[in-house]
Amino acid sequence: MQTVAIFGAGVAGLSAAHEFSRLGYQVTIYESNPDAGGFFRSARMAKDEGMPSEYSWHGFGPWYHNTYEIMKQIPFDDNNSVYDKSLSRSINYGIAYDQTNEDEDVNDSFRMLKRFRMTTWDKMRWAILLFKTWSANNRTKEYYSRLNASEAWKPIMSDRGWKTWRATFGPWVGSDWTRASLHHVGQFFRHNLMSGERHDHKGDDQGEEWSQGSGDGWLLLRGPSNEFWFDKWIKYLQEKGVKMVWQTSLQKLVYDGKSITGACLASGDMVCADIYVVATSPFSAADIFDQTPELAALDELRLFRPLVGDGPHTQVSFRLAFSERVSWPKERSALLLPDSEFNLTLFPEEQVWSDDVALGDGVISLWTGTACVASVPGKIYGLPLARCTKEQFIEEIKDQLFRCADLNRLLKQANQGRELKDFSLLRIEVWHEWQFSSAGIKPRQPKWVMSNHTQPYLPTQQTPVSNLLLAGAHTKTDADIWSIEAAVESGRRAVKVIEPGVHVITQYKPAWLRAISVIDDICFRLRLPHIIDVLLCIVPVIIILSLVRLA
Repeated sequence: MQTVAIFGAGVAGLSAAHEFSRLGYQVTIYESNPDAGGFFRSARMAKDEGMPSEYSWHGFGPWYHNTYEIMKQIPFDDNNSVYDKSLSRSINYGIAYDQTNEDEDVNDSFRMLKRFRMTTWDKMRWAILLFKTWSANNRTKEYYSRLNASEAWKPIMSDRGWKTWRATFGPWVGSDWTRASLHHVGQFFRHNLMSGERHDHKGDDQGEEWSQGSGDGWLLLRGPSNEFWFDKWIKYLQEKGVKMVWQTSLQKLVYDGKSITGACLASGDMVCADIYVVATSPFSAADIFDQTPELAALDELRLFRPLVGDGPHTQVSFRLAFSERVSWPKERSALLLPDSEFNLTLFPEEQVWSDDVALGDGVISLWTGTACVASVPGKIYGLPLARCTKEQFIEEIKDQLFRCADLNRLLKQANQGRELKDFSLLRIEVWHEWQFSSAGIKPRQPKWVMSNHTQPYLPTQQTPVSNLLLAGAHTKTDADIWSIEAAVESGRRAVKVIEPGVHVITQYKPAWLRAISVIDDICFRLRLPHIIDVLLCIVPVIIILSLVRLA
């Protein structure tokens, strides 16, 4: 039996362990945290009186094919899988502005194109650029990936429509608008609107059987992440023989010029295995490889230092705990606040969480929120999130929430005229690992996301070292964007390097769109504009010439 040492118990590391264990390998996972989940973790801290907390906002799109397939294999209880019991129905995403129309219908807040504040010309130009990213192969990977998405749309849209559109990048794409690439944003929306096969779900306490497919909303977990996914996953893996070693991190790999012969842990212990999988964050991986210059100089591995050159991503989650029920006018509602300087997103957890999930002592309603932009100054202290103390951050988000007239309008319609300020707010909690100080905010574990500088440096799962593999959403995948799906796919692809029979589901792209992309590859190679631009120039000329001939 071959042995496998996996470093990192995030989504990618657990996915690799899942596949290796199914194939009969003897697997040990080493994790620096006391629990699994990486940047998808949840926690219950004693200082928060048992209130559940999440590292960040996260969801499951209709294109999460590999993720759902693995979820179906993890038991939730004696009769159901995690896929069956842990996923919510689709959420309704709305947009709430600082200014509002009190007579506006509630449903209008959840009609995306209407609420984007785009003019007709905005929508046309916005859609053309979006479609150009969908109908390109090499152009989007080699050129659009270097363009900032916000800056690419800015010249072709009205200021109001552009600001609303860019505000969706943080909560939807997972990268704030100051660093998201045009490639990343474009591929994200293509995956959502052209996802391929539908995913069927059983009936539950919220209704009959249902399915999720192209254009449908995103799903959330029905409880805290660790309690409803990772704890179940760890239990399943341990039953398969996987060993877990907590609160220990990889410090250095021992390389003899041909293969990895050992791994040095921060504790001073040495790990020996037949196969080594580095599934840590790319920041940790870069530091690990730098300890062995001969490794750091190899193809794929030498990509890590420029891969992390943009630094960590600052996206801070927080919780608002209420001592009374706060109703919302539409079920499973999430709200984006595009006028907030920190690009806030809100979601009331009790809308999807199971009734038996404890919200904390005295907590009746629990909202989770995420601040997605860290570089824009708030109005109270004039400081961006990245420079706030914890107390300043809390005061800034309270200001941005309480001044949002649309949020108050929706609450008044669902709570007999009561606004946000009328409810008893017990406490505001911030994810415990963020270290606030006047010198700036720092994460205990830096979080990486794709930017408009990183696409050329994405490594493959296979390295020049035969027994060294890589896994993580920062590696090359068919998903092609930083996401939970990419993390799962990367874990499977890492195992596929050793075991070619491992099944990996590729992303769907319609045949007609693939054909246009092939034509655009030719245009790109010839240094011509995008095929859509070429057609937009040629077609009017043909029409004019035809009219002249008829005349």
